[in-house]
Amino acid sequence: MDDPLDGNEGSDSDERDRYLAAMQDLTAAMAASGTTFQERVEPVLAVGREHLGFPNGHIAVVSGDEHKVVASSGLPSTISPGVERPLSETYCKHTLNDSGIHIINKASESMAADPAYEQAGLEAYVGTTLRADGSEYGTLCFVNDDEAISEFSDWQETLLEHLTQWVEAEIERDIAVDSHEESQRLLEATFNSPETFIGILDADGTLIRANETALGFIDADAADVCGEPFCETPWWNHDEAVADRCREAVERTRAGETVRFEAEHVGADGQRISTSVVARPVTADGVVRKIIVEGTDITDLKRREEQMEFFNSILRHDILNGMTVIEARAETLADTLDGAQSNYAETILDWSQDIVDLTQKVRSVLNTMSDDGLTEAETIALGPVVEGATKKAASMDEDCTLRADIHDDIEVVADDLLDDVVGNILTNAVEHGGPGTTIEVTTERVGPMVHLHIADDGPGIPPAERDAIFEKGERGTESTGTGFGLYFVSVMVDSYGGNIWVEESDLGGSDFVVALPVR
Repeated sequence: MDDPLDGNEGSDSDERDRYLAAMQDLTAAMAASGTTFQERVEPVLAVGREHLGFPNGHIAVVSGDEHKVVASSGLPSTISPGVERPLSETYCKHTLNDSGIHIINKASESMAADPAYEQAGLEAYVGTTLRADGSEYGTLCFVNDDEAISEFSDWQETLLEHLTQWVEAEIERDIAVDSHEESQRLLEATFNSPETFIGILDADGTLIRANETALGFIDADAADVCGEPFCETPWWNHDEAVADRCREAVERTRAGETVRFEAEHVGADGQRISTSVVARPVTADGVVRKIIVEGTDITDLKRREEQMEFFNSILRHDILNGMTVIEARAETLADTLDGAQSNYAETILDWSQDIVDLTQKVRSVLNTMSDDGLTEAETIALGPVVEGATKKAASMDEDCTLRADIHDDIEVVADDLLDDVVGNILTNAVEHGGPGTTIEVTTERVGPMVHLHIADDGPGIPPAERDAIFEKGERGTESTGTGFGLYFVSVMVDSYGGNIWVEESDLGGSDFVVALPVR
């Protein structure tokens, strides 16, 4: 870049003076920078307008065929910040095709047929390409709506190059600020994940910062806990053993180790949750400077583990041991009896085989348990399931009455254990309903769900006990069972994305309502 102030032979002193004045004004404009990009570049554009002889100056960003003015200075014009138009309809398209400064002296003659002239009607134009972050960003241009320019001197070209460099530096600065702010927003969003408790500690174990999720759990402000020994904060101090586990993890992390452990926490509302905790060291120059502790809620996972343990217990003790006795006795009876008694023995054998089948199915459930659900659900016709379950339940009591009214076209989301789910409820109704129980099975569509009603005229279940009967190990006072049946029903219905509850039936007893989703 040639400097008009270098005193080369032939340089005009008047031009040097004008250039010097322009550079002094530019220096003053740059020193008076504002807080926003627009505030910083407007004074610089004003310097360009004054010394280049144009009433309007603009900065535009270009992306593909999109041209958008982002900053302007000068007289009221059709070109103002925020104006967007196709690049093909702008003078800037010619600037971007040139390697240097693009000058249009009299557009009415040189661009009469150009769409840009037809759209804007600018008589004079001078522009340069702006580059930022290693790529083409847009243009810096100065325009005159009505008058042509007679000349564009060397010192003005030099001034325009200085303006271009300064604007590019401001764009780089703005991009860097935006990038930094975006990074900060992403970091804050990650730090305040609603799924994870996060704490940042000094190397000595003092809490520096905790995320909103962790603070919300104990209903505390940052000022309440920051600056305190981490292991003495409410997340840990509710139990001495839990606090000791935290303290040990911090000590090991201070030595450079990443530590993983599980812990139980009590929230401000008394809620208990289980977490999987990871404590990681942050080092600099080989020295641990900070410690990051992250806790992930695994309460649901622990609950599933309990369910699996319970099912395994049932399989090992109640079902398999019982099956050995039942099958042996049933085979003996079937071989030695005849008539009705032989039929009864065959029924026992049939039920024994069903129990074996159920045992295999439950084993399959345990093998396929995952975070996404107990089993892979599919669309199943409800009618055949109910028909098979009612026949089986009816064989338990010849005096009971079972009526089912299920439309053939009803399908629900479940799996091949649905027949055992329905069968458990029906056999429960027969067993607890008393001699001659009447049971009615009906359905109704409620939004995206099908409600399967299994109602009886038995003694019913008191409202205070209706929720408890679905809990693990619960059973009625007159029952000799294990408490497996209804807990199994509840777990399976939940895995289908459904729900189950008990109401009072129109028959006077209980109405078990099984809500199952429709795909």
